[in-house]
Amino acid sequence: MGTKLSFNHAHITIGICLTFCLVFIAGILRFIIDPKDQSRCQSMLNDGWWQDTNEYTRWQPAGCMMHTYKAPEISACLNHSRILYVGDSIAREQFFSFARLIRDDIETAGPKHVDRKFEFNDQRLVFEFWWDPYLNESRTIDMLKTSDPTIQPSLLVLGSGAWYMRYLGEDVFREDWQDAMDRVFDAVQRSSRVADAVILSPVEVPNFDLLSPDRVRTMSIDKVNSMNAYLNQKSNSITPLTPMTIPFVWNTVSSNAHNVTADGLHFTQPVTSMQVQLALNYRCNEQLPKHFPMDSTCCYHYPAPKWYQCVFFIAFLVWAPLGLYMSASEGRLSKLVQMAIPSESVLNALFIFGLGVIYMYFGDRTQLFGKAQKHFDPLVFTLFLLVTLAAGVLTLKVKKEGDQGFLNRDQTDEWKGWMQVIILIYHFLGASSVSGIYNPVRVLVAAYLFQTGYGHFFFFYKKADFGIGRVLNVMIRLNLLTFVLQYVMDTDYLSYYFTPLVSFWFFIIWTTMYVGHGSNKSGWFLLCKLFIAFATTTIIIHAPGVLEDLFSGLEFLFNIRWNASEWRFRLALDAYIVYVGMLSAYATIKFTEHRMHEHPWWHTAKKVSMAISAVLLFVYFVFELSVANKFIYNTIHPYISWLPILAFAFLRNATVKLRNTSSRFFIFFGRISLETFIGQFHMWLAGDTKGLLVVISHPRATHGLGWYFNLAVSSGLFVFVCYYLSQTTGELTRWLCSVITAAESRGTAQYHAVPLLPTTTTRQDPASTATASEPESGGVQGDTNVDDGLTDVTASPQGSKITSFFNDARVRTGIAVLAIGLLNNLC
Repeated sequence: MGTKLSFNHAHITIGICLTFCLVFIAGILRFIIDPKDQSRCQSMLNDGWWQDTNEYTRWQPAGCMMHTYKAPEISACLNHSRILYVGDSIAREQFFSFARLIRDDIETAGPKHVDRKFEFNDQRLVFEFWWDPYLNESRTIDMLKTSDPTIQPSLLVLGSGAWYMRYLGEDVFREDWQDAMDRVFDAVQRSSRVADAVILSPVEVPNFDLLSPDRVRTMSIDKVNSMNAYLNQKSNSITPLTPMTIPFVWNTVSSNAHNVTADGLHFTQPVTSMQVQLALNYRCNEQLPKHFPMDSTCCYHYPAPKWYQCVFFIAFLVWAPLGLYMSASEGRLSKLVQMAIPSESVLNALFIFGLGVIYMYFGDRTQLFGKAQKHFDPLVFTLFLLVTLAAGVLTLKVKKEGDQGFLNRDQTDEWKGWMQVIILIYHFLGASSVSGIYNPVRVLVAAYLFQTGYGHFFFFYKKADFGIGRVLNVMIRLNLLTFVLQYVMDTDYLSYYFTPLVSFWFFIIWTTMYVGHGSNKSGWFLLCKLFIAFATTTIIIHAPGVLEDLFSGLEFLFNIRWNASEWRFRLALDAYIVYVGMLSAYATIKFTEHRMHEHPWWHTAKKVSMAISAVLLFVYFVFELSVANKFIYNTIHPYISWLPILAFAFLRNATVKLRNTSSRFFIFFGRISLETFIGQFHMWLAGDTKGLLVVISHPRATHGLGWYFNLAVSSGLFVFVCYYLSQTTGELTRWLCSVITAAESRGTAQYHAVPLLPTTTTRQDPASTATASEPESGGVQGDTNVDDGLTDVTASPQGSKITSFFNDARVRTGIAVLAIGLLNNLC
């Protein structure tokens, strides 16, 4: 059986590796085949589709994510200057839509075939429209001829074609129109100062069913296609000095929208506004900030890697492979070189870990792969939840031996797993805008923190291991991937909010349990410590200025720029659930110690608690659905999140069979929950979580059924990478802990699986994993003679005091943290 599983695992690994190769090769070929589209600008200007086919507010360009511009950004981009439209009534309607982006109440009524002008003094912008449907008036010709304009437009938009078809004869319209277009092409080839950027509108494809009889007689699809073919051929054959484009996608925008034109020729604002936004993305996206978050990827060149990013690339792609090669020749290496090369298993782990991180870099910091905007669909969301439920049910397993215990290891892994899958679906589909979904997902995050409080309290109370080795195990395992990503992806540590949250609360739990740990078995003393910790964290979170002063100090010392308001919001949402978890762990311990389950009234109490739990869950869902919006719910959530969490925990453990039953599918995801939560930011999602990663190179890869195909491929790659990141992070954690605590003789640097961290996939003796809080077998340590790892320094008998000092793992840890902080000043 084991051989068969290994055989299947090997085939899956080979298949996914081949998929990786194909995906990367296809992405590289796109650059070779279409070298002019390295910024995804041509993709945006030539193809796309409406994501919402009713309201027409969301447009998906092919392979990239649009930016929606508002007045301040428009003003900054266009240099507080002049925007000039020249053309016919089609161009005029777009001109009006553009001006309404600056001020919605502009007056557009009045004579039609005249010039228009709007001055926006606050933005220092001037919008002009010249009525010239043939683009042949003297001022237009003079403007195109001049090489030194008095006021160079920041954006020049020209549109013509409809009047040529409508009012000129069949024998002359094409030649005259072509002469007008050639004047534009000649101008941008001759001079670099026609405008900052020129947009030549394609000939519009009308809605022929709505055209008047006179227009139907003179306009035809053959004429339009012929004229646009000429524009396409001409634009591909020139090398303009003035940046110029022809957004043929404007016709796709209008032709795919229904009921947005009354006469078949002039489209209303949903269409013209989107055409303007596309023009602004072409003109302005390259001026967007080149730093996190990078959530607008059309017409955008990512910044070149910085020095610290290159350091990581060298470590992953040079040092690790070179070390593996050199380790094969260990006998021929000097001792100094051998000291610089860790073990083969560590180098393997570093190389595989690095490949995963580099995949994220290529996914979210280059144009190798496309990006797509999220779009919430309630039917798709429901379908995904049903598929997830079916996968969980079909992989159920039952342990028949004994009682696995309350919140046992498999059960907590399963709990983390199904929560993580729901959160992934929630993020992928952009469901945060739906309050009825957002609210329960907030409870899922709170449930993770509940397990943090429950598991770590249980460990510290039962094991009484407060040593530096334990702290390093947890903190490095939690933060290694996040630490690397904040530099490789050039992001903000707090943006990966789950890792900072769990790290913060682990530190609070450790401090609370360590102070006076010799008296932890005294109930009143322990409860007083919890109350003091509760009061302290409440002050830290809610008192004005505390976080601001702390973060100001970090910025001054270490160039760490964290947003205190955002962090206060994150902490405040779950400010109390960790203490509920700690109290629950304490109650569980006392329940077991006093053998309450053997009490005569236990069965009655259990039935009552199950009934109350079921009612609480029902009432919670009714309540959260009745709350007006998620902002109101956020103010209530910290005080009620513990109710559905405890209710679920009680119901999940109602019987021995339920406690002994778990889902392999959810357990698998539970064991890689940390990696999936952090990894999704850059290799399943994209645009720093604002969009989706498109690994299929075809420009319409996320249109129609292609969306599901891309989902299947990207999900397979995502889970595969997360699994190996989990395995390698564990190995690297063990190595880093051993390096820091090398001088200690107690061996506290040995890695322990801990609650809320991914566990190993090796099978363990059920007797030694009775609860999630006891990852290692062994009895409860006593209150006295506890070696906490913080009270002595182990040194060689002949060693000097200085050597002893620097051999102390606490000192090494402090020096490492300080060094990283100081180096951050160079980043």
